[in-house]
Amino acid sequence: MLQDISEEQVIVEAREALLAAGHKMGETGDHWPVINDTISKMMKGWGDYCARKEHDEDMKPRLYEDLRNMEMDVEYCDPAVQPEIRAKLKELRELYDAYYTPLDPAASAPVREEELPDYAKRAVTILEMIEGG
Repeated sequence: MLQDISEEQVIVEAREALLAAGHKMGETGDHWPVINDTISKMMKGWGDYCARKEHDEDMKPRLYEDLRNMEMDVEYCDPAVQPEIRAKLKELRELYDAYYTPLDPAASAPVREEELPDYAKRAVTILEMIEGG
């Protein structure tokens, strides 16, 4: 079931869950600044992620074309340096392919708690408080 939900839907659901948790804790209280800050940072992080993703997709065809052109032009270089250039271009091609190959969710490593941003840790804590309460 979770596989059928988009990343954007997860963000929206988390935002709604935090708001619901805040309302369950009370319409007024010192929990609201924490909840609002958590939501704000979560939404900013999502916006930053979307901007990076869009930029990366814009760069994908340009980088591919540049690599292809460099690979084709190696034959015009001094034969003494061609092996070194080919090796560097091979490394760049491998980096490009690794970066732009979609991740297999089944093969992904779990995110360690210490790698989570503070706002994500706060969101989890707030939701766990509500579930336990």
